[in-house]
Amino acid sequence: MDLQTLFGIFIVLPVLGAFLSYSLGKRASIVATAFSAVPLIFTYLRMGDWSQYTFTALGINMSFELNPLNWFFILMTSLTSFSALLFSISSVKERQNGFASLMLFAVAGANGVLLARDFLSLFVFWEIMSWSIFLLVMRASGESARIYMIFGAISAYFILFGIGIVYHYTGSFLYSAVGGVPAYAWKYLLPIFIVGFGVKMAMMPLHIWAPHAYSSEQSFVAYLSGGLSKLGAYGIFLTFYSFATVGVLAGFGTFRTVTIPGYALALVGAFTAFIGTMLAIFQDDLRKLLAYSSIAQLGYVLVGFGLGTPLAVGGALFHAFNHALFKAVLFLGSAAVIYRTGEYRISELGGIAYRMPFTFMAVLISIFALAGIPITSGFISKWMIYEAAISLKFVIVTPLMLIASVGAFLYSFRILYGVFLGQLHRRHEHIKELPPHMLAAMYILIVPMMVFAVAPGLIFDWINSILVYYGMNGLTYTTFSYQSSVGGANMLVFFVAFMAAFMVAMGLFMMKKARTVDQYDNYLGGEVRTDVELHAAHNFYKPLREVWEPLLKYSTERFYTRVARFFAGGFEEIKKVYTGNPQDYAAYAAMAFIVFFLIGWWLL
Repeated sequence: MDLQTLFGIFIVLPVLGAFLSYSLGKRASIVATAFSAVPLIFTYLRMGDWSQYTFTALGINMSFELNPLNWFFILMTSLTSFSALLFSISSVKERQNGFASLMLFAVAGANGVLLARDFLSLFVFWEIMSWSIFLLVMRASGESARIYMIFGAISAYFILFGIGIVYHYTGSFLYSAVGGVPAYAWKYLLPIFIVGFGVKMAMMPLHIWAPHAYSSEQSFVAYLSGGLSKLGAYGIFLTFYSFATVGVLAGFGTFRTVTIPGYALALVGAFTAFIGTMLAIFQDDLRKLLAYSSIAQLGYVLVGFGLGTPLAVGGALFHAFNHALFKAVLFLGSAAVIYRTGEYRISELGGIAYRMPFTFMAVLISIFALAGIPITSGFISKWMIYEAAISLKFVIVTPLMLIASVGAFLYSFRILYGVFLGQLHRRHEHIKELPPHMLAAMYILIVPMMVFAVAPGLIFDWINSILVYYGMNGLTYTTFSYQSSVGGANMLVFFVAFMAAFMVAMGLFMMKKARTVDQYDNYLGGEVRTDVELHAAHNFYKPLREVWEPLLKYSTERFYTRVARFFAGGFEEIKKVYTGNPQDYAAYAAMAFIVFFLIGWWLL
């Protein structure tokens, strides 16, 4: 099958499905799920069969290509879009206002971005995807949609600005023509593309839109965080390893064999992971906790891309795939809790696992992967990035990532205990487990997560093909392990050791008689607190917050708010000029004429 046919499957078919779904009412999600399954199946079947396709539209050549990199990203976005649509079938809210149609338009836009081999196609499909997301966010909150639109416009303008610079120097929109851009122009072009793509990745300080856009019960947030955020990662990978090339990056200078732009990107990624984690710890809103967690986890991907070694880039690609899986499951789990209880505040939840055990198990496995527990695939991808940073002796990047990992345990504990364990709230005693198709939507993503946890060599085959395709050295690995200059990991040994320890711990637990305690029977590091109740779901990290209080007053969101107020005030003053009186307008025109006359006379 040629790429022209695949272009129809990846892009044309979702668009046709979007129009068809819009007219079907209650059956829209079912039909949309079927349409989203087709690209997923064909993506998997096309592994290793790369080809190109070019056609002319309005006199402009538009080029598309299937290669190891975009195949990898299409697979992860297709998995998350299919799961999100499958989960949405029973939701009343998501049968209305064209939810399924907008999802399929987003799928078509994302696939177009990934398949594009010219900047014009990339920008057109980027906008199709962005406007679809905007309308989906607007269904939940108009304020969130406005914030997303502002940052989406910033992303689009920067990408368009970068495309304009490339076209100015090369006269072509093709990726292959970027080599014609002179070295000095990359001083401007590189940060322009990084900002443009970094917005979609919620890279700090461009992350403000994410906590708002992700604060929705809609299942599409699983696709937005798990899938569509990876298009920012895809764009940054292309910028560093396809557009700029190693020679261009090296022209900026190096620091311990890492290029200066790469080291700067790694620093931004490390601070993104660190700050995102700290903000996640203090959230009572489950959706915002997961939003800041998502920002933090994508910071690891930025670090890997910035470090630039095969181990780091391979780890970053692996972590991007892991993030697509476990974050989609966590957002679907959040939607499940809200679907059954109508509540999203952690302090108002608890004991849900007793009523929704299969949902709890899916969330538990995903949290293990997020926190980097050694028996999960999340551990491998994080450990690869750690090893790369350690081998380069980066004393700022490495500690920030390690602290962020500890913080991930802290907010993960809040989700586990505050939402699923502990005492079941009386208001929620009537709830029951999810319908089978909702559970299936989560476990479809759990399966590859578990498989790659024990046999990472299966996904390393895919990652190795990407590294080799872009001229890097490959990874050293077997089916169950990988090796590096500072160590490596054998996941089969980890799995056997964990299961043995688990069986011993389970035996000891069963032998000991449990004691029933009140949920506010607290003991926190020997500290006696009589001024506040401390509980996993309420004020548990209050002592930590008190330590961080001086730093928490510095907020990027407050900065953006002040900027917005400044411009809003200026616009209010400008509006006073428009009085509606023709004599005032005539006076303005006369003053403008005099000013231009004086300027012209002075210049002459």
